[in-house]
Amino acid sequence: MRITPLDIRQQQFNIRTFRGFDRQEVEAFLDDVALDYEQLLKESALLKEQLATLEERSRGIEDREKMLQETLVTTQRLAEEMKENARREANLLIREAELQGDKFLEEARAEEAKIKAEILALKRTRRQLTEGLRVTLDMYQRLLAEEFGDAGAGSH
Repeated sequence: MRITPLDIRQQQFNIRTFRGFDRQEVEAFLDDVALDYEQLLKESALLKEQLATLEERSRGIEDREKMLQETLVTTQRLAEEMKENARREANLLIREAELQGDKFLEEARAEEAKIKAEILALKRTRRQLTEGLRVTLDMYQRLLAEEFGDAGAGSH
């Protein structure tokens, strides 16, 4: 049986005329009150213990939540840094490729200029050879004309 504070306040003891309250009734009531009070103290201690456990769990959860938040922020920062590094590296690779392309283009232009110069030199050489051959042929033709022209005139 649970005794309420109201039960305690309203408890009436039989009064014997000369001896006061009924001793057994008072002792029984006090035993009941003591048992209930003892039970309440145990429940209070248990609830305090449970509250402390729950508060500790709550702190642990808050700590883990804070750690997860920090981890998330760190992860996001690292992801951004990795993206930025990748962008920088890609830009560097693009610049290197452009420089390499410019170098190859310049080499190709230089090779083209060299080939054009060689072609011009070959054309000049051909012209010179053609002119030299023409001069030589003209000279042989004059020599033949002189040789055969004089002989033809003398035999006529």
